[in-house]
Amino acid sequence: MAADEKAALTEGMWRATDLMWAYLTEDRTRVRTGLVGLDSDQLAHTLAWQARDHDWLFDDLGEPSMSVLLLDTVAALAPVDCEFMMTTAVRKGVAAGTGLASSGLEDFPTTAQIHALTVCMAVMLLEAHGRQGALGFVAASADDYVRRGHPRPYPTP
Repeated sequence: MAADEKAALTEGMWRATDLMWAYLTEDRTRVRTGLVGLDSDQLAHTLAWQARDHDWLFDDLGEPSMSVLLLDTVAALAPVDCEFMMTTAVRKGVAAGTGLASSGLEDFPTTAQIHALTVCMAVMLLEAHGRQGALGFVAASADDYVRRGHPRPYPTP
């Protein structure tokens, strides 16, 4: 992998992680600004990382349930322009029993796709581990990134 590609993937990994942290801590400002100003390449790498993590988490938790009440609560933190699109897609996927696989999410802007994946993951983590456990999970992942030689490539938000 070329150095530029590795750097782009590392940034995507951290953007996805920081956005997850913002959702789990209910930091509306960071949720709404977490993707602002990113170019299409940065968004694509963030989406790729979030999709990878979503699939891994979904498999690890054994197809967790998605509480509609919790889904709505977490989704309410999303930027207004993303909230309706993503909750529509998520509900469609849940109703079909396919998750996001056939929800039509891929037809939405990249930012809405990233927020939808993040909301789904936040709900899965909250249901499986509670708030403190979910935060611990994300903090452990971030610590692991640093241990593996991938420090955050931008200032801590």
